[in-house]
Amino acid sequence: MTEPTDGGGSDPGTPRADDSDPPRGSDTEAPDGGVLAGRRGTVAKGLLVTVAVAAAIAVAAGVVPTLFVDSPPEQEFETFDPDRTVATGLPSTGTIDPEPSVVPAGGTVVIDVDVPTRSRLGPLTEAISKANHDVEYPDRDLEGALDGAEALVVVDPGSRYSEDDLDAIETFADEGGRVVIFGNPNRFEVTATALGSSISERESELGRLGARFDLHFDTRYVYDQERNDGNYRHVVASPPGNASLTDGNGSLTDAEDVVLYTPTEVRSTADGEPVLVTSPTARTLDSDTQRRHTVAMRDGNVLGVGDARFIAADRYNVGDNNEFLAGVVEFIVSGDRDAADGGGGVEGDESEGGGDASTPT
Repeated sequence: MTEPTDGGGSDPGTPRADDSDPPRGSDTEAPDGGVLAGRRGTVAKGLLVTVAVAAAIAVAAGVVPTLFVDSPPEQEFETFDPDRTVATGLPSTGTIDPEPSVVPAGGTVVIDVDVPTRSRLGPLTEAISKANHDVEYPDRDLEGALDGAEALVVVDPGSRYSEDDLDAIETFADEGGRVVIFGNPNRFEVTATALGSSISERESELGRLGARFDLHFDTRYVYDQERNDGNYRHVVASPPGNASLTDGNGSLTDAEDVVLYTPTEVRSTADGEPVLVTSPTARTLDSDTQRRHTVAMRDGNVLGVGDARFIAADRYNVGDNNEFLAGVVEFIVSGDRDAADGGGGVEGDESEGGGDASTPT
């Protein structure tokens, strides 16, 4: 709608000028009722509009700063049947209790995770302590931190590992150290500026690390409209019948409903064994094909899980998450690292291989 110009004589209650009025721009025109006043009013209104728009942009920039979006944009469904979709969440009960019979005593577990996330890993670190293992967080010297450790847990790294770090982790696993990788798919960030907001995609940093162990972490998320924890992105997965994280099934026999929060698929390019698999109704983002997706894969001493959110303090015991994590802890602490120096080699042992491989370190 065009706003009326506040010029002289434009008010509906003021008589219109006739031919006897002085011409526009003449010296006899009234200073407060003529063209000059109208122009002043128009300029004043323009300034007010400009100030208002600037204020709105400033407020928007202050209220919506750069945000980290935990979930990607909503998926558009071609078909959706509410009667076949879980509407209520699974209960949150239980603790992480690894089986004492498979847990050797002593050792150090290195957890590589950003500082803000450490406070959310309380239940997991407490379970590792129950297994009589210490938890340490590395500084910049990851290779040095692994020197005397039995296991490494990587939680969704925010930056790339250097080639030296990747070499150190690969050597660590070759020596018998256990490596657990909790990762997420690509994530999205919303950035707000004075010119508006934009969504950018943040790529996962797990590609190069997983490739060292023939594990491929997809960058897209898996969703399931039918078997979920009240949200199609909260996918419920289960271990296959032959899945094992120790010499026996351990706690995996009780992990029937493991809830993962916007997980990604983990595939093996070698001899990996599936540990957690979705239902056949699951899909990958941008795909309409329903199939089972492997969201956790083990290859020897390395375990890759396509979600890092389910281990947090507010999610670790949803459904059977605590039972699965008990199996993960058993896997972490039941390795047998036999390094040439540090990490479990027996000093002074002159036997071939640097020690008895059957003896827990």
